[in-house]
Amino acid sequence: MDLLISATTLLPKILPNASHLDKWIEKNYHANMEWMARTAEARKHPANNYNAAWIGLWKYPRSLQKKHEPIAAYAHGKDYHIIIGNILRERALQLNGLPFVDSLPIAERELAAIAGLGFIGKNTMLINPKFGSGFFIGGILLNIPNSQLSTLNSQFSNGCAKCRKCIDACPNKALSEDGFLDSRRCASYLTIEHRGEFSEEQREWAKHSVFGCDICQRVCPYNARHLAETEPYFLPGENFTKGKIKGTPLWRAGTKSLKRNYIAARQAAVCLPPAFCNTLATSGNVEPAPIASAQSIGV
Repeated sequence: MDLLISATTLLPKILPNASHLDKWIEKNYHANMEWMARTAEARKHPANNYNAAWIGLWKYPRSLQKKHEPIAAYAHGKDYHIIIGNILRERALQLNGLPFVDSLPIAERELAAIAGLGFIGKNTMLINPKFGSGFFIGGILLNIPNSQLSTLNSQFSNGCAKCRKCIDACPNKALSEDGFLDSRRCASYLTIEHRGEFSEEQREWAKHSVFGCDICQRVCPYNARHLAETEPYFLPGENFTKGKIKGTPLWRAGTKSLKRNYIAARQAAVCLPPAFCNTLATSGNVEPAPIASAQSIGV
């Protein structure tokens, strides 16, 4: 995976948007992701035993597409937690730091914004004016002499202005003008994090997706020049030759949830990549992965 851009910044005592996180949880927009409530205080206070962070943005393995796809662009190929995690661990050893990529209760997008790598858009994603939002976020917590860093890097102002294309494009009305994502309505949450069977309403909200959703990113003007128009495909990596989902982003959902999603999509006549269908049919009973993909579901 290509590293697009990186920056290092001092950590604030408390995140500037800490109250936004509190309100999001109060509204129950985190749905059944109870770990978000349990770790809220840790997310709001990123410094802890470190005073700085190096943040990097890595390009998705597949470009965001002009047309809707039932499998999110980030989910093609091997699990980014593993690939980027290996890169970060090696560098963290050299810097005596603590690596993270969706693996610690850290508000990664907010830290990236503080580091000057972008701004949080109305779709709740980190948006870099040059690279759009089709990237992963990872970093390393560090201890660095304050004299080597400014308190805050040069930051972008809110680049969305009056644009609300993502809000209007979301078929489930999961996004609001004040920057909140209601996970209970989000197709990414429903197809990745939600456990158990769908209600009729949830099935309607999730029917066009099997794993994740890129609609709010596809319509974003900052992604317009990064969109691709290619044939639907699914590059599962070496493990998929044996019909396994372990070691890929799909492991987070697990086979049971993927089959539930597949049934909902099939009933809605959604066209699915043959490689995915073959893999799902032969993958067996694979339990969900223990690592959440918070950036990919917009929380």
